[in-house]
Amino acid sequence: MQFIDTHTHLDNPQLEADRSEVFARMREAGVAMSLIPNVDDESWPRMQALQAQYPEAVRLMLGLHPCHVGEDWSEVLDRYEALWKATPDAFVAVGELGLDLYWDQTTLDRQVAALERQLEWCLRWDKPFSMHVREAWGPTMDVLRAWKGRGLRGVLHCFTGSREIASELIDIGLYLGIGGVATFPKAGVVDVLRATGLERVVLETDSPYLAPVPFRGKRNESAYVRRVAEHLAAQLEVPLSEVAEVTSRNARHIFGL
Repeated sequence: MQFIDTHTHLDNPQLEADRSEVFARMREAGVAMSLIPNVDDESWPRMQALQAQYPEAVRLMLGLHPCHVGEDWSEVLDRYEALWKATPDAFVAVGELGLDLYWDQTTLDRQVAALERQLEWCLRWDKPFSMHVREAWGPTMDVLRAWKGRGLRGVLHCFTGSREIASELIDIGLYLGIGGVATFPKAGVVDVLRATGLERVVLETDSPYLAPVPFRGKRNESAYVRRVAEHLAAQLEVPLSEVAEVTSRNARHIFGL
């Protein structure tokens, strides 16, 4: 039984002190592969070094996180676009892109502009996306509705939206990334999955953030994707093997693994 962590920041400095043990625990938990999204210029070299060290276990994405869409965002994306042009096969997805209005609502216009440009990359290089959404479902859905029918594919990472949003995303052809938040009693994620099923679900951790119960509040790591799967199996009353099989099949399909 194997799992795939479709969104984890294993390059994060919080994991530096015991990273080899983190990878050992990941293997012991049956997590065969982890996909690492780029955040900004600082994360990119760390990710490359990590893939060189663990080539069988790590795949990389390249994009710009919405919280790092600064005034120089266009120049940053110029550099990333050059990397896409040079080595498109080096990346399994465009990410971590998206919209975040939790920290700063004044940057929405440039966040949308950066998102639109990165979505164009998805079509140009036939890649999926990994999308971050925080306090921004309204403008995010506006963007995605405008792109409907153009062949976009991707994952709404750390999905915490409503049943109605989930249904619309699935109708568009997208997938839901489910992580530790699904184990939080008041999150409501499992209720959404009871309505939608697992056919458009992939698993993730967002390590080192958002650790699942019973590790909530502590550092997260990729091994805990198994804990997320166990919670879904128990709550949805399906075998753990089914959760592993369906979500891993989805991950391999959407990310071309």
